Amino acid sequence: MVHEEDFEFFEEGIPGHGSVGGPLRVLQRFLRDNGFSFEAEGDVTRVHVGGALVEVRDEPSVGLAVLASLPLPYGSSDVGFHVRAAIAFSSIVAMLGRPVGYEVDSSIEGYPILRARIVFNDVEDLVSSLVRALSESRRLFGEF
Repeated sequence: MVHEEDFEFFEEGIPGHGSVGGPLRVLQRFLRDNGFSFEAEGDVTRVHVGGALVEVRDEPSVGLAVLASLPLPYGSSDVGFHVRAAIAFSSIVAMLGRPVGYEVDSSIEGYPILRARIVFNDVEDLVSSLVRALSESRRLFGEF
């Protein structure tokens, strides 16, 4: 879990290494220490959770956001993969406990994606909420 003192540990981020400051470094440390597959690129951290993708980013004119992406079935596909991805996506989005905006991206034929956008006003709130949601999802559903 994340504790308040964790946020004070890192005072500066490292440009180009997925951190704008301490709280995102705390998130990345949590992900690494708990075996989550993730990537950090610029100011974006991407977490792979059971076929779903969860991104933390600062979006222009929106602010801090968690974007969760769910690949939707199209034609003949792996049912098990899509069920696991839907469970991961739904549990993370629901456990964040905030208003959600949804959109379907069908810009690439044959690869429709459902995207959920959850906006946060505070980076520490975002990190704490996401850590709680990821921890609880893993506790309830195990490794995705």
